[in-house]
Parts: sequence; C-alpha cells; structure tokens
Amino acid sequence: MSRAAVRIIKMSHVSFDKSPRVSKVWFTVKRLDNKDDRVVALREVSIPPAAEVPTVIQILTTTFRLNSSDVIFKIRNHGGCLIPLNSSIPANSKHVPYVLEVSKIFQHVCPAPRTIPMTVMNKSMKTRLQTIDRRIQRLEELLPEIKLRRDEKLSQEIECLNQKLRFLHKRMQVADSRSWKGVLSRAPLW
Repeated sequence: MSRAAVRIIKMSHVSFDKSPRVSKVWFTVKRLDNKDDRVVALREVSIPPAAEVPTVIQILTTTFRLNSSDVIFKIRNHGGCLIPLNSSIPANSKHVPYVLEVSKIFQHVCPAPRTIPMTVMNKSMKTRLQTIDRRIQRLEELLPEIKLRRDEKLSQEIECLNQKLRFLHKRMQVADSRSWKGVLSRAPLW
C-alpha cells in the first residue's frame, strides 16, 4: 500500500461526531428500605451526558420501578465506597456492577443514649444547692454581727467628724476674737 492509502485508512477511524457519548452503567439494587440486604436486579442503565441529578434519579427510578418520593439513593462501587450520583458516573462492566442502595430518610441514624447519666446531673445539682444553702445560712448567722460591725464603723466615722468639727469651731472662734487695734500689744522679739 502506498503512503496516501495508509493516511486514508488512518483517517477513516477518526470520528468527527463531537457530541459526548451516552455512558452505559451496570447497577444492582439493594433495598435497605424494605430491610432486605440482598443484592438483586442486575440491569444496564444509559445515562445521558450533562444530565442533571434529578434526571439521573428519574432514569434510575423508572429502570428499577422504584418510588423515589420517600427514599434516598446511594451508589457504591465494588469496594463499598460512595460514588456521587450525577451524569459523570464512570462506565463499568456487567461483572463489576455498582450497587444502588435504596434507603429511607434517616434510616441509619440511631439516637445514642445520654452521655451524662441523670444521676450525675442530679448529684451535681444537689451539691450546688447545698453550697448555696450553706452560704445563705452563714450569712443569716452573721447578719446580727454584720449590723453591729456596721454600727461601730458608723459611730467611729461620726466621732472622727465630730472631732474635726470641734477643732474647726475652736479655730473659727480664735480667728473671730482677734482684732487689730493699730498697736502691737507686745513688743516683737527681734
């Protein structure tokens, strides 16, 4: 063959169709909402490119005849890892399908028992109340003594103020009794 013929043959394998291809994905269904752990219904699903998540969910529900109103869909690979539910799911084979888990909303959420038992809470509240009660009793016992101390302190302050007033009163009397007569009563000592 000539070189030109080889080029034509090579070019004939090139596809000029630039539209992305529909991905063909194999799924099995695990109905956890019916409390069934078996993996059933191996089917091939065609997912169009650039399809939105609701469209992908609609395709899965029609293919497997599921009611999607009150369930959650989870896709797991053969290793058990979660795969995002969108149009970019990688293609797989019939021998290694993805598992589509169908479960109820909050099906796997189990409430945990209380982390702090009520006895511990009751005990701590009792100790707090007892300490507050002891403080109140101590204040009630010291109340007459506190009143006496306050009265003593007030009487000391009043006595101190009275002494200052007497001193000032004496000084004012001394200042009023002095008058200038124009002559020194005693001769200066210089």
